[in-house]
Amino acid sequence: MKNPIQAFLDWYRSLALGQRQYLAHMYIVLTTQNTADLVMDRDTSPGRFELHVVKQDFPVRTVARMMLIRSVIDFIFINKDLLSQATPGAPSIVDISEKQWEKGLESWKILREVELSDYYTHLWLKSELNK
Repeated sequence: MKNPIQAFLDWYRSLALGQRQYLAHMYIVLTTQNTADLVMDRDTSPGRFELHVVKQDFPVRTVARMMLIRSVIDFIFINKDLLSQATPGAPSIVDISEKQWEKGLESWKILREVELSDYYTHLWLKSELNK
């Protein structure tokens, strides 16, 4: 069973830099409690986001965090055009070709159907709790 966090990171790191910056920045803006994060430099966002993804915690919280990440990434993909208009300071999606978005979305759908599916997540949680 492939670790869903590693599967997610492999997918994320396979994206073009502009996409990684956009997804990381938007995730942080949409979930932060710290208003200083709203003006974070786009070059800082990917590293900060990856630290959030791999943060060590109790097994249930780790799985729940991955499910939150999954949900927010879904939300970003579905609403990317609206979010770009509504979020000053976000990296521009103009820098990212529509082909890159299509490719990223297709690979995201595959990840969601396998390593980040509800069924796989259930198995992951069960295996984490049995350690």
